[in-house]
Amino acid sequence: MQPLFCRYLTPMPQLLPFPRFFHPTPGITEQLPTTRNGIRQLDPFPFVQTDGPQMPVLSVRNGESGRTVSAICGLLPASAFHDGTVLPHERTLSARLERQQRLVTGDRGALGKPVLLTVPSLGRLSPGRPVDDGENQVIFYGDDHIYRLEPSSSPAPPVSLPTPLVIADGHHRAYTHAALAADGDPEFQFIPVVVAGADELSIGTFLRLIDGDGMKPREVLSRFQRHFSCTPLPNAVPVATAGEWLYSQRGQHYHLRRLDTSVTDTDPGWLNQVLLPDVFGITDTRTDPRIQSVDPPPVVSGEVYFDPGQHNSVKLLGKPITRERFFAEVQAGKTLPPKSTRFEPRVPSGLLVWIP
Repeated sequence: MQPLFCRYLTPMPQLLPFPRFFHPTPGITEQLPTTRNGIRQLDPFPFVQTDGPQMPVLSVRNGESGRTVSAICGLLPASAFHDGTVLPHERTLSARLERQQRLVTGDRGALGKPVLLTVPSLGRLSPGRPVDDGENQVIFYGDDHIYRLEPSSSPAPPVSLPTPLVIADGHHRAYTHAALAADGDPEFQFIPVVVAGADELSIGTFLRLIDGDGMKPREVLSRFQRHFSCTPLPNAVPVATAGEWLYSQRGQHYHLRRLDTSVTDTDPGWLNQVLLPDVFGITDTRTDPRIQSVDPPPVVSGEVYFDPGQHNSVKLLGKPITRERFFAEVQAGKTLPPKSTRFEPRVPSGLLVWIP
């Protein structure tokens, strides 16, 4: 069940304050409540209610680089996700949509993780990092980041957001809620969102894991050579340019450079449209079980370290899309294949919770 997204922009969408929202007890925590399989049935109930009208500030600091992202949190009408106000940037995975629909219907519209939205820049709307370390702030340490969630200092009015307003993470939550709201269910009429400027976020890429059906690296290379120049590498080194990939399998590593330099599609788009069907017979990455998109492996001293459990899989790691290309694609009415981008930092489940 997936609503149709129109390809036009409405001027200055309105972010609405929460009439109330839920969060862990203020203070410092290193573990958030598990909300992936539902919220309302949690017993004892682990969340504290903060009454609105509230537009809390979320600040995320990278523990390694020190880089800080500041975002504003609020509600958008579900209709904004199918009338062109909010635009998707990638297609969704069918199985994920079905699972999300079952979970959110069973939980009557409650969400433990807001939809992450992005605009080119929040500009003057940027809330800055929270400075109040007092009793109202929730501080979470996790995934090499420090998350600070702070309620509004005063009752918050609606805020006009810049455009284009694009889903960065949470397509399945947004699609499911919008479809159920369109069916008239009142518990799905609003969707919790976190809005951050793309000039503060970073765009990464996913690692493609492909079941080669017993194909050895020599056979895979022979097929790749129809599309790439293939250079062996002593170590797994990430690529630096669009049109290039790192291919690894069974401890062997190769630098791939696309032969056709006239390609205008994005790297994920070309991979899905040309390479995967021709080399592996994969025509739909949304449903084909032979391919997975997983979080990229760590890079230490310039070398990629793969999970040993991925040893036999064909591993393809490309170059992330640029911000400029990302917004150009969206504004041209295009959608990328599933798992084409990995915006960072993400909003963890259980930090800011919406219960209609």
